Amino acid sequence: MRDKLKYPKNLHMRFEDKHKQKVMEAIKNLPEENRSKGSKIIIKRWGYSTFAAIVLFLLLIGSTHVSLAMAKVTAKIPYFSYFIKQKEYSNALHGVIFEVITQNKYDISNLNVSVPDREIKIWLVGSKDEVRSMKTEVIENINSELVAQNFGKYEIEVKRGKVRQSDAMESTPEIKEYIRKSFELEEKLIDMLAKNNYHPAFPVQVRINSKEKFIYVALPKTEKRVAELKEQLNLLTKDYGKFKYKITSIDMAAREQELRWVQNGILDIIFDGLGENKAFKIEGLSYSFHPLPLQIGVRISLKSTDPEAIEIAETIENEIAEFIKTHEMTADVRNDPYEVTIYGKDEKKINKK
Repeated sequence: MRDKLKYPKNLHMRFEDKHKQKVMEAIKNLPEENRSKGSKIIIKRWGYSTFAAIVLFLLLIGSTHVSLAMAKVTAKIPYFSYFIKQKEYSNALHGVIFEVITQNKYDISNLNVSVPDREIKIWLVGSKDEVRSMKTEVIENINSELVAQNFGKYEIEVKRGKVRQSDAMESTPEIKEYIRKSFELEEKLIDMLAKNNYHPAFPVQVRINSKEKFIYVALPKTEKRVAELKEQLNLLTKDYGKFKYKITSIDMAAREQELRWVQNGILDIIFDGLGENKAFKIEGLSYSFHPLPLQIGVRISLKSTDPEAIEIAETIENEIAEFIKTHEMTADVRNDPYEVTIYGKDEKKINKK
């Protein structure tokens, strides 16, 4: 099958022996204070799994204009592992920039960072003269810290931004009272459930507003005291008006699996990684843990009969499987059942597994 994540044809970029040598030299020349056990290191405040991975990543993106989401490194790094490194690098870079902004109390209305283009655009709030007078200082302070943090210099453009207008509407006394009653009743509900040995599968919900009075409770499917709970809810809410209740039964095995996947951020990585890569032609993503097994749904913008769609579907399946089987962050879910179903824009299933 053709590699859908190969390098762009017009980009002469490869991870060759000279690049490997740079990685080894960087590791060899790393200051002792930046080393830690097991060859793990910390570059000042920003941590990565191994220095070699960082240097490889920097070599791949440095001074090039390749799309990070599209690049497929010849060092055989799986796509999602590469995507995670990209995110770690980007988050760390943003952290340095925001630290400079915070320390210097710059008032900004927007920030745009392009890692592959090594460009930063900052919109400062102020008059034309104020922004013009601060421009050089902002550029020098940010680049100075980026160099100190081993990110190197970026091309920085400073523009004048518009004064931000708060979208938040001031709460009326009526709305504040609805919120107060909602929290008050929620606390009473949680206390009542605990005293009666109910163990909600999800956090309870209480809503009181001008349109509804609503309570949601999710119980393990082994819980048989649903009728009794409704009676207790009627007593609990009698001073708050007439409520609508929704009480659901949850498979706790599915709920426990959901917690493992969601709390570890695994679905976020899969969905972000697929969505940000234009080669995958993603139109929609969905998931459901209930009932088991976990269902991951992917819809792409090609018809199910398109040969390219079949190749893309196979690539997506393989990359997700490789990520689940090999990455350190997926260790806790490696034995969990899951199914990936990939549909074309005609809503017909592409993958046949």
